[in-house]
Amino acid sequence: MNKIDYINNGKQILRDKSVVETDTFYEDKFIYANVPGLGGAGSGISFNRNKTSLLKYYIRHSILSDHFNPDTSTNLFGLNLKIPVIAAPMSGIKTSLRGVIQERNFHKFILEGCSDVGTIGMCGDSYDTTAEYHVPELLKEVRGIAVCKPRIFTEIQNRIQQLDGSNIHAIGIDLDGAAGMLLDAGKVTKKNSFELKKIRSLFHGPMFLKGIMGVDDAMIAYHAGFDGIVVSNHGGRSIDYSLGTSDILPSISAQLKGKITIMVDGSVSNGYDIFVYLALGADIVLSGRSILYSVVSGGRVGVSETLNRFASELRRAMLFSGCRKVSDINSEVIARYE
Repeated sequence: MNKIDYINNGKQILRDKSVVETDTFYEDKFIYANVPGLGGAGSGISFNRNKTSLLKYYIRHSILSDHFNPDTSTNLFGLNLKIPVIAAPMSGIKTSLRGVIQERNFHKFILEGCSDVGTIGMCGDSYDTTAEYHVPELLKEVRGIAVCKPRIFTEIQNRIQQLDGSNIHAIGIDLDGAAGMLLDAGKVTKKNSFELKKIRSLFHGPMFLKGIMGVDDAMIAYHAGFDGIVVSNHGGRSIDYSLGTSDILPSISAQLKGKITIMVDGSVSNGYDIFVYLALGADIVLSGRSILYSVVSGGRVGVSETLNRFASELRRAMLFSGCRKVSDINSEVIARYE
């Protein structure tokens, strides 16, 4: 794959049209490439709503006060983090990025870069049906979180058994990964509450469900015994015509804040996005594409530099809004921009 020339507003810009496999358009003689796995499903409505739904809010200023240094530390399932942002689960480098980097190295750099700044990363479960499951061995080297696709029960069971004994902090089930090649191959399925309880019983540590986009599903996850959820439409890549994640997050938070760990993703490209998501009720924010671009272009250092930028921008938003600590960030410090 040709090198990334630069990143602009979260979009990968390439000079060579030969790498583009889906819709493109030209602007300033560059190509905005929606390569497989990075673009949005269908017309990209879900993909775009993740960003436009965030733009409905503004940060209230409260600048006149004693000076303070904002504290961005938080806790995830008993683990102290220096920032409330972690790397989202990603995989499929062979199919999505034409193998520009080995997937094991991709995950390793993410875990190491996150660790360098005092947070934690997630390892995705590859769409590649021929790939070996390298995550258990990798997590023996670097602590992290494993996320499995919603495979048939016996395959999820097998993966969790392989993860036993690794340096794993939590396990997630990527429910919104029920799409694409694995769905067509019959490798992934929807899960009902009975199967979810069976899955939850497989691991004694923290577990969460990713792909929650409604209050009813969030309540099912809670009653099935999961410790957390990720409000996510899979970056707009699974289905089209979905809500943006910040559209549904407040309703879920109103029901479950303090009862279950609420995580969220969706078009997170800076610390201000993180601030708004926290104000809308998230406990932890996940970033995917920005981290992907960083690891491809800069490896472990690229990841840590991006996360440090997020932290700096988050501290600035906290300072200007009067939030001394993460728990001070709530619905009172933002308002609708209408």
